[in-house]
Amino acid sequence: MHSSFIFKKGFFITTKNNKEIKIPINKVLFKKISKDAFEQLFSISNISQVSSPILAMPDIHPGFGVPIGTVFASLKENAIISSEAVGYDINCGIRVVKTNLFLKDFTKEQLKDLASSLKKLPLGLSNNGLKITEKDYKQILTEGINWAVSKKYCLKKDLNYIYNNGFFKDASPSFISKDALKRGKSQLGTLGQGNHFIDILVVDKVFNKIIGEQFSLKKGQLVIMIHSGSRGLGHQIASDYFKKFKFKNPLSHATLDSKEGSSYYKAMLAAANFAFVNRAVLTYFVNLKFNNFFNKKIKFDLLYDLSHNLASLEKHNDKEYLVTRKGSTRVFLPEDLSSKSPFKKTGSPIILPGSMLDDTYLLIPDKGVKNTFCSVAHGSGRSLSRKEAKEKISFKDLKLFMEKNNVILENVSENLAREEQPSAYKSSNEVVKSMVDSKMVKKVLTLKPVIVLIG
Repeated sequence: MHSSFIFKKGFFITTKNNKEIKIPINKVLFKKISKDAFEQLFSISNISQVSSPILAMPDIHPGFGVPIGTVFASLKENAIISSEAVGYDINCGIRVVKTNLFLKDFTKEQLKDLASSLKKLPLGLSNNGLKITEKDYKQILTEGINWAVSKKYCLKKDLNYIYNNGFFKDASPSFISKDALKRGKSQLGTLGQGNHFIDILVVDKVFNKIIGEQFSLKKGQLVIMIHSGSRGLGHQIASDYFKKFKFKNPLSHATLDSKEGSSYYKAMLAAANFAFVNRAVLTYFVNLKFNNFFNKKIKFDLLYDLSHNLASLEKHNDKEYLVTRKGSTRVFLPEDLSSKSPFKKTGSPIILPGSMLDDTYLLIPDKGVKNTFCSVAHGSGRSLSRKEAKEKISFKDLKLFMEKNNVILENVSENLAREEQPSAYKSSNEVVKSMVDSKMVKKVLTLKPVIVLIG
């Protein structure tokens, strides 16, 4: 598999079916890409409408249909869309929230008490979400974050700090099944399972002090990172349309202008709107916990909220494409942002989480993203399957290991905690190094985990 690639300017490149396949990855990580991930990546080139290049990010690992960490595009006039290629957690995304707290002001016991308090949040497969009416639900699906603003779950200024201002106008709940709607209604403001988490982190190494200051972040400051998506709603939409799309090698898909394709697109965007609100409501719940714990109002300021799993219509090189990203993030260079954007000087922030113990990076885009449909990696990527990760460590040993490394782990499921243990993931340092070498990103700072909450 490896021999057909050449290494050029930070990218491993090969050609399949007259389409270029590019991976911005260093040699250390390239050797670790599994045969399954390569086969899934190469199979995308069999779809005639897919444009060149097809991309994988340095966190690539096998997924359903296509690898996680995949980016591909098709021209709008003959665009194809696939529920498999978008993924089962539509608009799974991540946000970072700044606080006015500093690690030095806490004792170890206070941090443990805070973690115990936060564990009472609706983590895991909870159905104890925010109680909403049918009218609320419809507005959430069609208006996205605007509903959350109207109900005071977030501030109006937050719209400027969310990808696509937290809402897609072409969304329509009319194309969502009753089963999917039922699954989502009780889950607004819940975390979910899998790799979803709420982390309390501390600003650690600062590489670019000027941009750090522009983002109002200082060494030792505590921030909240929330990773969640569209919950059972998005999962059911993906399942429903997987059955509706005719299976075509290598994955089920439809043309965007077909009845099935356009219906999925509008349903997908409605799930994306739900996911934006889900993260906003979760943030509201976390803020309440902080306020109650400290018995005063703790300042929560949204730095940025970005999306991972979406297909979106975008202009690149003066052509309009439908770009599908599975486990990958769209970014904006300064020149691609409006003069009103708070990120006009820096480009949109990039949040790249590490494992439970590894560094999380805050980055900004570099010019090389023009070669990747303005896409970057969404995380560190799994290096072990869930089964392998679980077999490698007992829950007791994991807890001790985390404690020795000064990280407090709180969880609902012991098995899930073992599946998400630190060695299950690639090194975030290597993933970021790959993108720096490819001139895709510039480093701003790292965040170190202090408290980790998972499902």
